[in-house]
Amino acid sequence: MIRLLLLSVLALLISLPASSQAPQGINYQGVARDNEGKPIATKEISVRISILQNTAQGTAEYTETHSPKTNPFGLFTLVIGQGTVTSGNFAFVSWAVGNKWLQIEIDPTGGSSYQLAGSQQLMSVPYAFYAEFSGNNSLTAGNGIAIINGVITNTGDADNSATNELITAATLTADRKLRITDAGGTKEVDLAPVANQSLTLSGTTLTISGGNSVNIGAVNTDNQDLGLNPTTNLLSLTNDATSVDLTPYKQTLAYTPGTNSLAILGGNSVNITTTLAQALTNNPNASGIRIQNVGAPTAVTDATTKGYVDTSIATAIATNYAFKSSFSFQNLLGVFNDSPITLTDVFDDFNVVAANRFTAPAAGVYSFTVTGTSTLGGVPIKLRITSGTTSLYDIKRTQAYPVVTIINYYDSNIYKLNAGDTVEVVVTSISIGERVDGLFFGSKL
Repeated sequence: MIRLLLLSVLALLISLPASSQAPQGINYQGVARDNEGKPIATKEISVRISILQNTAQGTAEYTETHSPKTNPFGLFTLVIGQGTVTSGNFAFVSWAVGNKWLQIEIDPTGGSSYQLAGSQQLMSVPYAFYAEFSGNNSLTAGNGIAIINGVITNTGDADNSATNELITAATLTADRKLRITDAGGTKEVDLAPVANQSLTLSGTTLTISGGNSVNIGAVNTDNQDLGLNPTTNLLSLTNDATSVDLTPYKQTLAYTPGTNSLAILGGNSVNITTTLAQALTNNPNASGIRIQNVGAPTAVTDATTKGYVDTSIATAIATNYAFKSSFSFQNLLGVFNDSPITLTDVFDDFNVVAANRFTAPAAGVYSFTVTGTSTLGGVPIKLRITSGTTSLYDIKRTQAYPVVTIINYYDSNIYKLNAGDTVEVVVTSISIGERVDGLFFGSKL
């Protein structure tokens, strides 16, 4: 942390006559101390000076650097405005606009690693600069220039010297200051009082801020309609007697079915034949238009309707299908009484088997086969058929030979079912650990 003791900030301007130009500089003295409060004695240091706008955290309007050498007591002296400029222009600091703050930064090693030493608001002394730019009423016109009511006029200076007529630069700043540079230096005029005007339109009244208004209703020609008379073919504007006769440009559009040609009579034509591929490229869903009344296909690549496809599938299901599912049951809970066993699909061409039951898609005669084995208990399994009423059919069990502890299951039966009837494999078990694994087959005869 660098501590800075401010001794004085002197603007050597106030003793000058009003007609003199203010010197472009502010004397500054300070004492640089280290973080223990000891003076940084007899050493070249780096100082960065910034003039800030409005507050201690404001935007830097001007920044420069110095490399002063402290005396044995840490005292250093410099002139603000005569250092090495890093941003802005000291001559163009707008002393008349807002508050100004002086920010001091120091690098005790003489490098460019600056540390903030302090900020303070500049009070009245530096504002002696404002004497040069103190409003339009205090501006004095030079030779060939007149200022009347804030208006600058070139009256001519009645000489033929090229050196005092040549303007080398002219700029208008963001805060509305006009700066003109010629052989005599740079002059500045504050245009803010006359530059911040706006033009508004309310109804038919046109107003300039800070000025007068005018009603433009009598000359407003924008509120008009364009119309075409279909009988006379005249194109005209309302509130205007002028019109254009479009009769010579009237044309007729004709379509020739045999050639699919669309033409303007007396002009060119275009063939409007569109292939299905072209139509689907432009709009893959055919804009939602359905293809209807397509006949039965005669080749595998022919298009057809959904109804035809649905009928074909229904016919296939009604006449021929088959399925095969596996099942596995183990009693891990307690008591099961004719409880359905979950079926796992092996193959099912027509999706007629759900998680634990078969559903007949159509009326007819069906054949079902159940096979399986049990290594513990030989629990009873049955087929439960629901067709209006519910019926249970035992699956036959036999002891395996020569391992009599294994029970084999095998049974095959046919049943006449209606569409929507269901068939389930169910189990009855009361002992923990009882198990049966097997297969459930089915087909329509």
